[in-house]
Amino acid sequence: MSQYKYDEEGGQFLTFVLTFLLLVLVPLTWSLLSGLTQRTRSQGWFDARGQKVSAIKRINRRSITNPRIGKKLLFVVVGWACAAFVAKRVSNAAANSQHSVYDPFTILGIAANAAPKEIKKHYKKLSIKFHPDKIRLSGNQTKESVEAHYIELTKAYKALTDDTIRKNFELYGHPDGRQEMSMGIALPTWVVAGQNNIWVLGAYGLVFGILLPYMVARWWYGSRARTKDGLILSTAQTFFQHLKEDTPAPRLIALLSISEDFEDKKLDKRGKDANEAALQEMENEVRSRLKAHGPQWELTPSFRSQSIRKALVLLYAHLFRIESKSAQLTKERYLAAAKAERLLNGMLSIALAHNWLDLTNLIMDTIQCFVQAVPISEDRNVAELLQLGGLKLNTAKSIVAKSDLGREGIQGLFKVPDSERKELVGAKEIGDQQYDHIVKVAGEWPRIEFVDAFFKVSGERLVTGGAIVQFVVKVRTLPPKRDETLLSNGVRPGSVNVDLDDDVRSGVEDDEEVTNALGGKVSAEALSTEGKQVVGVSRAPHFPLERKPHWWIYLGDAKQDRIIVQPSKLTDVGPDKTRSFTIQFQAPPNAGMYTFIAQIKSDSYLGSDAQRFVKLRVEDSEVLDGADGEWEDEEDDISEPDEDTLAGQMAMMRGGKVKPSPVHRKRGESDDDDDEDEDAESGTDEEADEDEVTDSDTDEE
Repeated sequence: MSQYKYDEEGGQFLTFVLTFLLLVLVPLTWSLLSGLTQRTRSQGWFDARGQKVSAIKRINRRSITNPRIGKKLLFVVVGWACAAFVAKRVSNAAANSQHSVYDPFTILGIAANAAPKEIKKHYKKLSIKFHPDKIRLSGNQTKESVEAHYIELTKAYKALTDDTIRKNFELYGHPDGRQEMSMGIALPTWVVAGQNNIWVLGAYGLVFGILLPYMVARWWYGSRARTKDGLILSTAQTFFQHLKEDTPAPRLIALLSISEDFEDKKLDKRGKDANEAALQEMENEVRSRLKAHGPQWELTPSFRSQSIRKALVLLYAHLFRIESKSAQLTKERYLAAAKAERLLNGMLSIALAHNWLDLTNLIMDTIQCFVQAVPISEDRNVAELLQLGGLKLNTAKSIVAKSDLGREGIQGLFKVPDSERKELVGAKEIGDQQYDHIVKVAGEWPRIEFVDAFFKVSGERLVTGGAIVQFVVKVRTLPPKRDETLLSNGVRPGSVNVDLDDDVRSGVEDDEEVTNALGGKVSAEALSTEGKQVVGVSRAPHFPLERKPHWWIYLGDAKQDRIIVQPSKLTDVGPDKTRSFTIQFQAPPNAGMYTFIAQIKSDSYLGSDAQRFVKLRVEDSEVLDGADGEWEDEEDDISEPDEDTLAGQMAMMRGGKVKPSPVHRKRGESDDDDDEDEDAESGTDEEADEDEVTDSDTDEE
């Protein structure tokens, strides 16, 4: 019966454990460090991290009771501690191992590149020093150990100088020749020891029989309970049933409040909130603000449950920036805003599934309002001004009402002369420091500019029915401080050529980098990252989470209220580079002129949207065939080489067409002229002969 040999020293098993730990820890550490590098990347003051109101800073402040250490970071720190401990154990096991690698240089204490003379000289010194007859035994030494050490020195010396022994060392790694070799299993002996069987089997059953099935079941049922957007299935079902094509903004807020994410069974059972007085005070303020906001926004006198009541109050309190004396309610208000942003993205997916254009725009606008904590208003310029901080709702309304430039939002307010702007903003009431801050933020506001937009079909000059069309968009951010030009819906005045019949450009030209990418010269990923300028986080002082700004790009049909091309998200858009982005879709099957609206929507800022109408002319396939034929004829004429060139001679040998040389061309023309002259002379002679014959016939008569 065969017996297995296990790792009695434990070094091999520990080496395996160390290798496994390093395989896991190195990639995780790299990802953490790369993320840290991106966070600490030098950004401007506008998009730097940590620009939150004091209430959010208090919530996010680290303490002993709230260390705010991520699970990933904690796992990496503990993992490296375990790896260091295991590495130390491996080092000790290697030093005390009976199966260490034989190294004569280490035994003699000389360098591996030492010359034979140096080896011999060094050995003589050691032989004199460690000869058994010349060593006085100390308390821990024995005669046998001294003699063994001397023998080891002699073997090492001979392994480096004696030809036979050196050959054994080179072939078998030991001066004595082939050594006994055994194969074993890299498991410590205590694992298979009889007295430990119950513990080993118990751990095996706990991990593979209980823990692993529990984790798989938790993941499986958790994934089944939520959609890909992170919505609870019951919440997604509620949204799907109640969202309509004409759903107004107050209805969206009501749908948020009845979602399962805001359900608090303990509150419903108790009937009152733990901070009921503060919540009632906040509710009264919300009702007052909503009444002034419009009759369609007023809350109902009673609610179906206390959870819905509290959710509605917190959501509207965030939009109107209503503060509370209760620190707990303030924290819950900001957490409700973060939940609302995630739920609205789930609503957006449902609206996009129906291709509803107006509802999609409304949900995107609502997301912006929750991120910036501004009320949802039909007059977007008023809400846009509230993002500057320090401005009250009445002040923003007054700016829009009194100033023509104020009606342009942040970009218009920045262009207002300083003296007039101070009067509009009320610099005396808010103070010079707050006024300077408002102007500074307005000057750096990331307006989005629609630089260019056009359609192309790779390798074709026209767009035919059913063709794969590339919609190329070029955008950049344009802070008012860099360029005070007022943009109309993100478009610079005069930048759109109204004389063009459509926005289709040839896909066979080489002057556009898009053609190279679509033709395979440049990858699609390189095209999508062209003009990429890394930016920081969104400036959202009243939103609890740090988030990077993104923009949705999509095509819609305003007449039919339909999304034509689903939104794609774009980020890292800066003022120094023009960002190019391509959306691919299939052209309509029928020929004709199609007018779409190209829209760019921010998920973080008001006043950073853009839109323009684009025209797509779809031609009949027969028109394209005729155009291609003419184009090929032109290309053939251009591509024919001259007869007297090397390329022409080779083409003639292959039987191809060539252009005649200028000399031959002139000679051919002169030959043709001579032939015409000869033909003319011969014709004259024949006429003369005919006249003579006619005369002779007359004389005979």
